[in-house]
Amino acid sequence: MMRRPTKVISRQVDSVRVVKVTGRLDPGDGPDQLSEMVIKFAEDDQIHFLLDLRSVTYISSTGVGSLIKCYRAVLKKKGQVKLLSPSQSVRNILAISKLDGVFEIFSEEKEAIASFDKPKKPAD
Repeated sequence: MMRRPTKVISRQVDSVRVVKVTGRLDPGDGPDQLSEMVIKFAEDDQIHFLLDLRSVTYISSTGVGSLIKCYRAVLKKKGQVKLLSPSQSVRNILAISKLDGVFEIFSEEKEAIASFDKPKKPAD
């Protein structure tokens, strides 16, 4: 069976860089398109990222590593990385790797983009 290659495209919405990932998030031995793109934008002082995962069919351990690499690069710039609509199988992997507590996860793009402008509420 031929695997569909991962596609990573981005667009700007207000101050947020929306990065849509399609296919398998499994960099393996090849280039890590997602983290390379996010790191490049972060170096140009774009620090708000919404990773649209609704079209991701599979995420491997190296894909999880890619998400962590993005998170760390953006955190260094005092930015944020949030996730949009991961499939149930991707959510399961995020839960197993405890990343569902690290990333804010949204189901609606408008709500996610609006959340970047709001300061986090202090915990009670």
